[in-house]
Amino acid sequence: MNLEPNKIDDIIYFFPRLFVDIKYQVKWAFQRVFRGYDDRWYWGLNGELDRIMPKCIRYMKENCSGCPQEYFKDNDCKEWEDTLEKIARAFEASKEIEDELLYEGKKFEKLYKERKEGFQLFVDNYTSLWD
Repeated sequence: MNLEPNKIDDIIYFFPRLFVDIKYQVKWAFQRVFRGYDDRWYWGLNGELDRIMPKCIRYMKENCSGCPQEYFKDNDCKEWEDTLEKIARAFEASKEIEDELLYEGKKFEKLYKERKEGFQLFVDNYTSLWD
């Protein structure tokens, strides 16, 4: 068995951490049961929102039974659905910027523009996010 030094360090580190982390895993599990989230959310709330909001917004898009009056045109809510998709995409763009540590370049500029536009739509339509 020929293990690299960093693999041995990983194994040596894993077992003591396993026993130390068990109390936190139990604590976080109880928090999720009673609060719906655990303390780790606060460590990166933006990342958690980037992860869950696209699913929530797209669920609303697929299952909503109406739309705000200003988006209701020609007996259709297509414009509202497009707006919801832009909002969902903004959270995905934000996640991609964070995950890839993008701070410059064409990809960053494209994602930043998409995020900024979508987040502004989110703010403008915040009180309309209900069914």
